[in-house]
Amino acid sequence: MTECKERVVKLGEVQSEITADVKKTDDLKVRLQVGYSDKTKEITFKPSEDLKKGDKVKITVEKV
Repeated sequence: MTECKERVVKLGEVQSEITADVKKTDDLKVRLQVGYSDKTKEITFKPSEDLKKGDKVKITVEKV
């Protein structure tokens, strides 16, 4: 049996500040957009814990 390991490449990361309180039951959205294009990809998820306005977060993008 051959094991296939997935190669993950870190493309970049950004840090930002939360602008409003977010409960872990709320949908949090991240949009990916190429600077010269109107096309966007929106990803929605529920955070694993409540966030308060002013909390700092880091978003990491990886190629899988």
